[in-house]
Amino acid sequence: MATSRWILVLAAALALAIGCSDETADEGVAVGPAATSTDPGNLGSTPNASGQVGNDAPATAAAAGAPAPAMEEAMVPVADDPMVVATDPVADDAITAGRSVAPEGVLCTAAASSRVPCHDDPNPCGIDSGFPGDEYCLPPPPPGTGIQIHFGPDDYNDPAQINEYVLTAGLEVNEYGVADIPTTEDNFYNFVQLRMRPNSHHLINSVVSRQDSEGFVSGFGCPGTTLADYFVGSQNPVRDDPANGVVAPENEGLGRLLPGNGSLCINQHAYNFGEEPVLREVWINVYFMDPSEVTQQEERIVVNVPVGRIAPGAAVKLEGSATANGDGRLLNLIGHRHAWTDRFAVWHNERLIYDSWDWVESVVFDYNSVTQNPPIATEQKIDGAVSGVVEVKDGDTISVLCDVNNQSDNTLTFSNEALTGEMCILFGASVGTKIGGSLGF
Repeated sequence: MATSRWILVLAAALALAIGCSDETADEGVAVGPAATSTDPGNLGSTPNASGQVGNDAPATAAAAGAPAPAMEEAMVPVADDPMVVATDPVADDAITAGRSVAPEGVLCTAAASSRVPCHDDPNPCGIDSGFPGDEYCLPPPPPGTGIQIHFGPDDYNDPAQINEYVLTAGLEVNEYGVADIPTTEDNFYNFVQLRMRPNSHHLINSVVSRQDSEGFVSGFGCPGTTLADYFVGSQNPVRDDPANGVVAPENEGLGRLLPGNGSLCINQHAYNFGEEPVLREVWINVYFMDPSEVTQQEERIVVNVPVGRIAPGAAVKLEGSATANGDGRLLNLIGHRHAWTDRFAVWHNERLIYDSWDWVESVVFDYNSVTQNPPIATEQKIDGAVSGVVEVKDGDTISVLCDVNNQSDNTLTFSNEALTGEMCILFGASVGTKIGGSLGF
């Protein structure tokens, strides 16, 4: 039995991005990260066995060291960054209308990533689970338009099912699970809606050969043979890909293959830092397209920056990069990190294109001719990105910076604990160009 090794975030995911190629830096745009560190000795090592994402044993929120801070306490601001960025938002007349691929009858469509549902119905599926988050449930796609993949209990009155998916107070876990994909045929898709209950830090998906049972599995990875090492994931409770179900003109014909006779392999990092039990549950609607219309297929982006060992009180700049292989464009980007990374930033050559300051719900930014992203505002420490098509040329550089400010009592290493470990991984998607490689485990 082969093991599925793909670990996406969410997005994306985690799966994701777009803008303009730059042979030189635009006037007024900050140059990319310098190759410096306040603690160079902490950089350059690769993840070790104890730091791999595959921990299958639950870890308490207050593991090793001082008691874990509350989520809001974990987001400690750093001193003002000297890189002040002036970015030009895309002019309104440069934003095109695009084409909606959301079928008639869909409850609503959402942004690329969001913390709240795109509707105000407290229980759109009528499930009455007794747990927080019923409002995130997705009704299945209208008949004949696609399928729904569900990971969670089928009967909310069955204690045995509830116990499999419940997460008690004070626990943080990183586990793999299997969900049935209800189709026996290969299908291309061009629109995905993903919803999950809160308290999930990431959802990373791949496709394996069909399994007889569903639910969480023990160990690292899922049983079965890998059929697709990437499927749309998320770090947010709400994700639509493409945003609002609208395809940009340059992305017409963009399709992704969902193999038939498969199961979804889910890697979920979840935490419960509250006082009441929560339920882990995911709904994914996949909308199919005519295979004869597929003219483009996307590539995943993975840039995994080594974390090394970051001592208590240390402020470190983690930096990494990848070279584009082929001409193409970005579709979307998402920066995956944990509580002590104040800033996650990405440059295309010398142009800052992604700037994120919120580790709890790392934002997905799409890059295309229909999406107007919030402008980059580094001085204000607000999430932002460039807007428009981001064209990438063969040999271009995508650079990543994670500003880590370890205010905990723990030495941080590469591990899947939100408060006592760190990561610095860029996920995303592109067309025509391959950027980065695997996660390295």
